[in-house]
Amino acid sequence: MQAVIIAGGKGTRLRPLTYGCPKPMLPLLGRPFLVWMVERCREAGVTDILLNVQYQAHQVSDYFGDGKNHGVDIRYIEEEVPLDTAGAMKLAEPYFTGESLLVFNADILTDLDLKALIQFHKASGAQATLTLARVEDPTAFGLVELSPEQRVLAFREKPSAEEAAALGIDTINAGTYVLEPEIFAPYPAGQPLSFEKQVFPELLARSGKMMGFTWEGYWMDLGTPAKFYQAQLDILTGQMPYNLAANAQAHATGVWIANSAEVNPAAKLEAPCYVGDQAKLGANAHLPPGTLVGPQSLIDRPLSPGVYASGTLAV
Repeated sequence: MQAVIIAGGKGTRLRPLTYGCPKPMLPLLGRPFLVWMVERCREAGVTDILLNVQYQAHQVSDYFGDGKNHGVDIRYIEEEVPLDTAGAMKLAEPYFTGESLLVFNADILTDLDLKALIQFHKASGAQATLTLARVEDPTAFGLVELSPEQRVLAFREKPSAEEAAALGIDTINAGTYVLEPEIFAPYPAGQPLSFEKQVFPELLARSGKMMGFTWEGYWMDLGTPAKFYQAQLDILTGQMPYNLAANAQAHATGVWIANSAEVNPAAKLEAPCYVGDQAKLGANAHLPPGTLVGPQSLIDRPLSPGVYASGTLAV
């Protein structure tokens, strides 16, 4: 099986964080988010990775190289112009081996069991399997209607609250798929192409077999600064499993300090909080709950609640 990570978007909803950094390279508690995605592929036994890039592409390729340092093989598919999600997949078609494709949008944080998803897809004989998540307010998303056998019946694009209630559906497209490569054959290369508006509805119209794999665990779209911040708190509070021990140590429950940080024993740290690489906290530092201290920050006074300090001087 091959993995395709769609990581070429500009991340406009995440501005100003993405003005100088591609969205998937934003640090999630000290490490680029894309590192976590690559590690997930490797842990699921998928080491052949096609990485779609476009915006600030060099930052991604400079960091990962050929992927060998991360235990995988990475090849880059660079868009000269944005081609939308499925257009990026079509661009990668010359590199397909004929195996099933594990496809990710590079802005979703989830504890989805990838091995279970792959097994479900193979057992169902589907041409496409969509991971679905349940949300309380589905009006900002497209709903996916399923049969009792988990077969996708229809897509309902961003319904009103009344329409969603009448439909009785709360499952949305969660941004991770297993796809058979032949579903891209009808489309020309080099043209914008959307999964949601073209590929998936047209596969249904051709009576293709599309299944829904509903995941009841953690799921977060990291597309806005508020959601990106909340996701990091969810990791610190244990709601989302994440390998913080790769570059940090637990100072107390919900309080993590990067290995290269210096924290005065008199500093007061309240959970949940995180202290980043090469940060220094003096004796007068006080981090209230919800504080994320970025790399190379110097703090020696109390901070206000809900602060993200990055490269700051607070004395």
